[in-house]
Amino acid sequence: MSEHGDTSHVDTQVLTDAGTHVYESIATLEYSGRKTTRAEIAAVVKLDDSTVDEVLATLVAIGALTSSGAGDDCSYAPARRGWSTKPDIAAGHQLS
Repeated sequence: MSEHGDTSHVDTQVLTDAGTHVYESIATLEYSGRKTTRAEIAAVVKLDDSTVDEVLATLVAIGALTSSGAGDDCSYAPARRGWSTKPDIAAGHQLS
């Protein structure tokens, strides 16, 4: 269950409060260097299961998230980043 659409532009105005909360939680969880699973996301965002599933499906469909794996092994990550997922290693453009 992997969807990779055009992620060159995601209109963030279409995100709901729950969508923003889930996206930011995933971005924070991935900083640990581990895959961010649905179970970890649900534990952090404290939303009911149907809302978590709906929000994740929407974020993948609009290209804000990518997903890999299936079932309990399914993990999620932001489709585009402007930040590093590794501490002390900058991402983006080098300043000169």
